[in-house]
Amino acid sequence: MTTIDSLTELTATLETWNKIKGSAVDPVPHLKKIAELVEKETEAYFKRDPDPFDDRHPGRADPDCSLGHLLKAIFKNENFMDALTGPYISNSREENETHTVVCRLLLDCMPGLETSAVFQENEVLVSTLFQWAESASEPLRSYATGLLAGAMECSDVAGNFKDNNAVLVPIMLQRLKTLKNEMIEMGKNDVNHKATKIQENTARPFSIFALSKKDDSKKLDDQVQCAGISQTENDASHPKMHNINVDCSNSSWAEMEPYIIGSYQMFPLEVHMKQRLILQYLAPMGEYQEFLGHIFEHRAMDLIFQYIDLKKNKDVRLAFDALRYLASLLCHKKFVVDFLENNGIQRLLLVYRPSVAATGVSMCLYYLAYFEDAMERVCSSLPLCVLNDLVRYILWLLECSHESGRCHAIMSFSLAFQFRVILDMFDKENGLRRLYNVLSTQPVMNLEMDFESLLEDEVFTSRQAIRHTCVALKKYFEIHLIIKANSIRRSHARSEGFTPAADISQQKAFKYNADFLSECMDTMLEFTPVKTHWPPISTFEELGGIQLLLQLVAMAMDWSYYAGKTDTIHSALDVLAVCAVTPSVELKLCDSVSLPDNVSSPSVSILLGVADSEVSTDPEVQKAALGVIINCVCGPLYMLGGRFIGSSSKRRSSVRSGESVVSKMWQTFRANNGVMVLLKVLMTKTPITDADEIRALACRALLGLSRSETIRQILSKLPLFNKGQLQYLTREPILQDKRLEHVKFCKYGTELMEKVSGKKTDISEMSLESIRRSSVVAQTQITYNEKELLQIIHTHLLSNGLNESASALQREANLPRAITPPTVSQPEGVGLYHSPGVGTSVTTLNCTSKLPRHTTTTSQPLASTSCINHVTEFSSSHDNRPSCSSPPPTGSLGPIKVNILSSKTPKTPGNVRTSAILKTPYKQLHTSESRPFTKNDNSGGSLEKIVKEYLRKQHALCKNPVTTVPSFSLFSPHQCPDPRLRNSAPCNITARWQRKMLYTPSGGYEGAKLDRKFIFTRFKSFQTYQDTEEDGCFSCCSFSQCEKYLMLGTYVGQLKLFNLNTQEEVQSYNCHDSPLTSLQQSRDTRLILTSSSSSWGSPMSSLWTMDSFFERRHSFSEDHHVEFSKQTQDQIIGTKDETARIYDVQTGNILMTLFDPEKNQQLCSQPSYI
Repeated sequence: MTTIDSLTELTATLETWNKIKGSAVDPVPHLKKIAELVEKETEAYFKRDPDPFDDRHPGRADPDCSLGHLLKAIFKNENFMDALTGPYISNSREENETHTVVCRLLLDCMPGLETSAVFQENEVLVSTLFQWAESASEPLRSYATGLLAGAMECSDVAGNFKDNNAVLVPIMLQRLKTLKNEMIEMGKNDVNHKATKIQENTARPFSIFALSKKDDSKKLDDQVQCAGISQTENDASHPKMHNINVDCSNSSWAEMEPYIIGSYQMFPLEVHMKQRLILQYLAPMGEYQEFLGHIFEHRAMDLIFQYIDLKKNKDVRLAFDALRYLASLLCHKKFVVDFLENNGIQRLLLVYRPSVAATGVSMCLYYLAYFEDAMERVCSSLPLCVLNDLVRYILWLLECSHESGRCHAIMSFSLAFQFRVILDMFDKENGLRRLYNVLSTQPVMNLEMDFESLLEDEVFTSRQAIRHTCVALKKYFEIHLIIKANSIRRSHARSEGFTPAADISQQKAFKYNADFLSECMDTMLEFTPVKTHWPPISTFEELGGIQLLLQLVAMAMDWSYYAGKTDTIHSALDVLAVCAVTPSVELKLCDSVSLPDNVSSPSVSILLGVADSEVSTDPEVQKAALGVIINCVCGPLYMLGGRFIGSSSKRRSSVRSGESVVSKMWQTFRANNGVMVLLKVLMTKTPITDADEIRALACRALLGLSRSETIRQILSKLPLFNKGQLQYLTREPILQDKRLEHVKFCKYGTELMEKVSGKKTDISEMSLESIRRSSVVAQTQITYNEKELLQIIHTHLLSNGLNESASALQREANLPRAITPPTVSQPEGVGLYHSPGVGTSVTTLNCTSKLPRHTTTTSQPLASTSCINHVTEFSSSHDNRPSCSSPPPTGSLGPIKVNILSSKTPKTPGNVRTSAILKTPYKQLHTSESRPFTKNDNSGGSLEKIVKEYLRKQHALCKNPVTTVPSFSLFSPHQCPDPRLRNSAPCNITARWQRKMLYTPSGGYEGAKLDRKFIFTRFKSFQTYQDTEEDGCFSCCSFSQCEKYLMLGTYVGQLKLFNLNTQEEVQSYNCHDSPLTSLQQSRDTRLILTSSSSSWGSPMSSLWTMDSFFERRHSFSEDHHVEFSKQTQDQIIGTKDETARIYDVQTGNILMTLFDPEKNQQLCSQPSYI
């Protein structure tokens, strides 16, 4: 009923305003009435406790609220909004009541106002607001400050008014300090007044329950002392409580409401509201580095601490705005250090919860967790009781805060899990259960929910929460995996007589990469007993997290148009991959999972569907799904207490539960068509950047499945093995840059072939010819010119700016100066121009001029510069020596791989894994990176070995390598000559033509091939030019007189000039409206003639001057072809049909007209001077 009354009253007021619009009637009373209606509904909207970080329109955030309906009604009246942002602001330069009411009403409408549309294109309004915020009287000054706060949220507006902000920020900080002192004085008076009133008023018998008990006071005093804050900072006149009990009587809610929700009052404007408006303006300014000096100068941190202390400040909304300002300042590391030194964490933990300010604390904690150095300082310097309170506070935000507070809390944990002390406290407080509750209680995860009934914003918010939760779970389990694997390594190192590596630090951030995680998973798979109890996995399994993540993966595949879909599925699969290292989770993956619409799907089927390239198009998701499958099917067969059982006699007496788990996984994958899916993935070629890695993962999964006798028989009958398809796939990588992944694929492919065939084999199946070629290459003595290597080093030093070192090398090695490659000079940038109309200027096109890229329709003089010199690139590809041998085969071996280290064949694991990983110190496992060379790095390689290995690999690419070869050149590719027959044609063209009389018709064997090769090398395309415009086409061309530019005419009548050296377009002119047919430049480069083909273009031919301006000098509307005279070039001859005219170049007058009646109306006559 209240909504209808307010909306009706607003509609009536707007209708009255429409009637008086443009008249002399004062609109101020009507504007005040509208403002009062909006403020009344805003206060009611805030009492519904909306998310303070939700910047959506109130009508979208809460469709049932009255404020949203009022704002929609106001925004629909475009005339009213235009008047608010236009005439009412600029009607007078002097301050008046209209300005105050208009700013007040605009500030009331800010929750639903599109600030970028209002302020970004209205610089006059923003400038006026800056003026009022700086020097106007109250309350206009505060209203203008609040409007500027909304305007500065738009980064473009803030950037355009950077100078104004530089002036206003220190003024606002000083004003804030004054208002704070005023608020403290008013607070003291209010305390004395309330104390007197309580003594006189006996009508509230339950008011005593608002006071805290002695036990609570003592508890808080202990917490304050633990936090390191002096007792004098706690005001005894306020309740000493961290957690406000809101489940008391209605009489106490009146006292608790300011601490939990706060209030909203724009008129009359009180001191706390003025400070809130200033803080709202300072919040977006806090992110800028240039204002950081003012922050420290005016001690903004002390002001913020005063505001967030709800014992001294009763307005929780003021505390929230102060926390928003604090969060923006925490972007600066210098401020963060000062914040921690002043017990900032302890002060944040004293903020009441539940309250709006607690949601602001969530953002501050997230910004702190983002800086690794700050978190390391927090974990190492703060007492454990404070850290414990910090974890509890974030866990409370995880359950009881607004949606934004929950997201900030989740993201804070995802960043803080890398600190073990935080992780241990998180587990101590049963944090995993709370994180699971966030995920399981989301509306989109409810299988019985009608998803069509959910609003779009609700679905998006729920998916965002799920995404952040999955990322946090991923970090949580990955750190636990590293801790567990490190514990196993340390235990086995001690048992085998090695010194165990250092344990993971409690206060230091632990950094890791994907390869190290893979090693940890292999360790867990290798040494985890069947009936192991790993608390994180066991707790998550008992909560039902495995089934929940599988449901999420299956349902998220249908989340269309959601940008975080990939991250959500990827993170969920990574969690499953870590959990799958335990046998109990592997058994869970053999069960079915319930899905919406009463559908049940096997867990393995979901994983295979994600791994299938047709179902999932994202490569990261495919790799994550394959990682889960690998952990499921590649575990060891026999294990007891974490150790393998090797001999057959012991194997019969051992616990065979490990084999039963893996065998069950194999049967499940086979029953769900897993073998065919993996074979399909193995043949994938897209996306090209990840196809090699996906192939390697799929091949590893097949290798694990091939340990099953049944699956091995199936694989042996498939074309992948009996028709050589696997050998074909291992020939070369799909992408040459992914050779390391291709090496892994070849390794797994070799082991898979051995498993299926049952014998030792080489997957490449080298032929006798390839063996002979390898032997020849191995016996070849590699020599090269050492000066060429020094020349390459000299060029490399120059390219890296080491000019002095390059000069010293050139001087000491006596290198010739001519070998230094010339510097490539780039054309200087010039102005942009358009069509050369009358008066358009351009530089003279000669050998000392440089053309602009475009022209304009107005005269614009251009400065002359030096012409671009021809540049010769220093490249081996330009050193083409004549050779009669055929080029080496391309596309077979790819780039040359240099390996100068010792090559030991790594041991391939069979059914039983080795424990070599335990013999490697933990520190080396952590810091080592995957390298394409072998593991023995003791023999350091010299530059000579690298060059010789490179040349040897190049020699191996030859089609017919020979043992005795001349010295190799580092500037040109090596190629051994092909074997020649007696009747082969000579490579020399002259000798070949002489032999044609004896060996017809081509002078010998392959003579015709050599002739074609000779013709192609002499007449092949040297340079190709293409119009830069879409669907552009050239119609004529001509060289410039300086021979530095190529002039091209287009079908749209443009004249374009291209630099012959750089092949770049340097100029463009609009000359005609029809295709150009001819171009001719005078010898002095000052004039140019153009002709067009179509009769509708006027004129058909023109003479252009290119002296100081590019402009039309004469027009020849009756001539379709013109050209200069041959000798003095003082005349022009033009022709059309059977008529020819001779013009004077200077005046353009016709000197002579020639007519040939016997031409018989021919259209293609083009007379010329002899």
